[in-house]
Amino acid sequence: MHKPKKRGDTIGATGWQQTLLRYYKIIVPSSNYLTTREAASLLGVSVPTAQQWVERGLLKSWKTEGGHRRILHSSALEVLKLQQDKKALLQIPHAMPVLVVEDDLSLIRLYKLQIGKWPFATTLTVAPNGYEALVLVGEMRPQLLICDLRLPGVNGFNIVRGLCEMHRYKNMGIVVISGLPRPEIDAHGGLPERVHVMGKPVDFARLQVIATALWASQTHSIKV
Repeated sequence: MHKPKKRGDTIGATGWQQTLLRYYKIIVPSSNYLTTREAASLLGVSVPTAQQWVERGLLKSWKTEGGHRRILHSSALEVLKLQQDKKALLQIPHAMPVLVVEDDLSLIRLYKLQIGKWPFATTLTVAPNGYEALVLVGEMRPQLLICDLRLPGVNGFNIVRGLCEMHRYKNMGIVVISGLPRPEIDAHGGLPERVHVMGKPVDFARLQVIATALWASQTHSIKV
């Protein structure tokens, strides 16, 4: 026995279209077509914009005998998916912004050499001291911060702890490079669990593993 469709069912919608509608919690009339106003509402644009898209052929439509415009529901869903795909693509970073706090020129050259070998693009910025590092963190919002606990002019412990307490930097990876033994770090109050602590000399292989995992997790979360 054929069951009548309830309002909100999407006749003719494919699997990905049904998923898209559920994700955005969009309820549309149970019909193969939409009015121009309904299509505009679905796509989040003005009625004149929807009309322009019809005229350009972006939205497939026809006119009723009474002269009213009707837009194919499936056509509107196709455009909706294109909009969301484009938005997601624009949000995906094309390079990982990395901030290194270091004043040793030879070590800076080594950072540039090793980070340049990572399997994804990076933009490396160097801050010679803690004060400039704080300014740059606010300006560039790095995905990865690499710093020492002994920074010229400031307390590295306070900088790291302060950044970890700020919600806007909750996704920023932090790697501390320090010659201090772990007991001494703990004696200073320790560091938040999210902070990776590495000794000297720098273990660049481990640093790459940390950065790669961070890059993969953040780009995946944006795509999803």
